[in-house]
Amino acid sequence: MDFQATGYNAKMKFNLQALILLAFLPAMAGCAAGGVGLPTIVPLPTDTPPVALTPSATLPPTDTLVPSPTPSPTLTPTPEPVTYTVTENDDMFGVALRYGISLDALKAANPTVIPNMMSVGTVLLIPITPTPPSASADPDSPTQTPDPLSPLKLAMAPICYQDALGGAYCFAQLENTSNSPVENPSVHFTLVGGGTSLEMDGILPLNILPAQETMPAVAYFSAPIPEAFEVKAQITDWLPVMPDDARYLEAEIKAEPPVIAEGANFEDAAGFVEIPQGEADYVWVLGVAFGLDGQVLGLRRWEAETPLSIGASIPFTFRIYAMQGEIAELKLFVEAHANIP
Repeated sequence: MDFQATGYNAKMKFNLQALILLAFLPAMAGCAAGGVGLPTIVPLPTDTPPVALTPSATLPPTDTLVPSPTPSPTLTPTPEPVTYTVTENDDMFGVALRYGISLDALKAANPTVIPNMMSVGTVLLIPITPTPPSASADPDSPTQTPDPLSPLKLAMAPICYQDALGGAYCFAQLENTSNSPVENPSVHFTLVGGGTSLEMDGILPLNILPAQETMPAVAYFSAPIPEAFEVKAQITDWLPVMPDDARYLEAEIKAEPPVIAEGANFEDAAGFVEIPQGEADYVWVLGVAFGLDGQVLGLRRWEAETPLSIGASIPFTFRIYAMQGEIAELKLFVEAHANIP
């Protein structure tokens, strides 16, 4: 045996074992201390780029509906009711004329008042809503165009007469140019002067305007009115009367033509009303006084007392006064309304 070779190999073997032992010394030291040594894991690079989180866009603010405050209701003062105190020479029809309303409307507003038995001091409720006059007249405002199909026209220019109380009666003569009667025609009057404009609806004293007849509509303007004014009138409403309408009865006036004295400012009307057929629930006779120029000077309506006797002649007598001037002619009209159950 070659001891020298054997010693060399043994030396090489020892050296190799020493190297292996040195490699495991750290791990053994960790085990001796009671810890476990783990290798560090290093992530491998990838081709996927890192994702960058971009903040989302800020949403615009949403409009918030804020409830608007509810306005407090405006308290409109209630106008005082219009009343009229009856004087010695008043009748209900005259009061109706003053305020441009129908007699039926005035009766309905005062159901406890007997028209033919009103005493001085009786307070009548006037069924109108008071409205202030316009602050100023607008001369450029368009005027109403008359209805070309209307059978009515103004026979003369309107006229007004001031009374002792500072008011004014205004008249406009309506002519029915057709061959049929019309019902409830009305006229709108306007007084313009002194920077103010006053308006009032005028009514016919009777409900019916017979065919081919002329009758005045009238309105009363209460004081105060302008000292100087211009009056305008415009026909506004009317209704046709059907041929088979049985609401109105045929009636005829039997009276002698009045003899009018020169310079007379009043005239008496007297005669009888005859109704050939039917029973009437009212009978009215209208007297209209005209001047030398054909203008209306005054009027009055007489009403028969009820109940009415069937088939009997109904006598009437009353006086018509002129607002001013001399009476040249007196004309009478009659209307009888059927008593329909």
